[in-house]
Amino acid sequence: MALNFRLPMFFSRFILVIVIGIVVLIAPASNAQLSDLKIVVGDTTAMPLDQNTVISIYMTNYHDVIAGFNLWIQLDRPDLIKFQIDTVEVVDTTYWKCLEWDGSVCIDSMISNPQDYDFTTVDIHDVAVGNHDTTGTMVSGWEYVDSRSLSGQGNDINIAAFSNMPSPPETPGISPQQDGLLIKVLADVLDVDSLELDRTVNLMIQYDLVDHFNFSRTDGSSIGIAYEQFIDSTCWKCSQWVSNVCMDWYKESVINGDYSSCDSIEVKPDSSAYVDTDKIILIDGSLTVLVPSDCVCGDINGDDYHLSDISDLMFLVSYLFNDGAEPPYFCCADVDGSGGDLIGISDLTYEVSYLFQYGPAPICSCN
Repeated sequence: MALNFRLPMFFSRFILVIVIGIVVLIAPASNAQLSDLKIVVGDTTAMPLDQNTVISIYMTNYHDVIAGFNLWIQLDRPDLIKFQIDTVEVVDTTYWKCLEWDGSVCIDSMISNPQDYDFTTVDIHDVAVGNHDTTGTMVSGWEYVDSRSLSGQGNDINIAAFSNMPSPPETPGISPQQDGLLIKVLADVLDVDSLELDRTVNLMIQYDLVDHFNFSRTDGSSIGIAYEQFIDSTCWKCSQWVSNVCMDWYKESVINGDYSSCDSIEVKPDSSAYVDTDKIILIDGSLTVLVPSDCVCGDINGDDYHLSDISDLMFLVSYLFNDGAEPPYFCCADVDGSGGDLIGISDLTYEVSYLFQYGPAPICSCN
């Protein structure tokens, strides 16, 4: 009886030791010394016509408290999936402060704020609003979280969020941590033909346009944004000469760097912002649309749960090291896609990487 009582505890510790060992072996070398931030779009799988498929986004902020961010994700296979969107009517109110009056008519004005304005203008737009989920994430409780499809087609999702609005109460940002779940976005899978061979959608973080990429500290400063200095030249042409004096100048476009037709060239230093990928690590994700079969790839224990989880990992460890039961479907336990019915250490390593190291999703050869 004593042996039967202690065996489960020993087996649990045995599994823990194996998992920790594999995690340590496959863990990448730390670059926290050089980087300030890491953003990871998780890999996942789904079946044709699946709705509300969760795409998880993770963040590591090594040094700074994150008080706001703007993140734009694009997909490259709109024929396979779409980000969930709803088209809603948005009323946009702009507040103006008059700089110069002509009687009761304002002839010069600037954009102001609701606390100090002279008049407003109202515009109505149709906006493609994305579907995101903050439950159990690090932005749960933040005062502003919004997502929209800039294409209006669900081919992309642009997420903007900040922890604190100008008025009380004060909501704190995200203190330095590693591998936390930042936010989840939802997508719908289309009716993908079973004969389609390329079934993987790349989920790419767009950072070339810094207008849609930013992670901010509590003081509003941006993390990982660098500036490149350059000389900006402007071509001016004269439309009216009086002797040798120009009375009216206008800008002229320059083709192929030929300034020979310009009457005057204005030269001044300028700069352009870009994302310093030495300071910010960006890891794109993917969604693979599976082929319908008797099982779901990664469902090693055959419990019909949609995705691989820790119970599948424990089942695999038991099978490999403790004479446990065989996987009900060897095909769907072949998580590394090596083919055949041979399930081994490579599948275990692959599964641990997927669950704990943002590794790729299971790619069973039969799916």
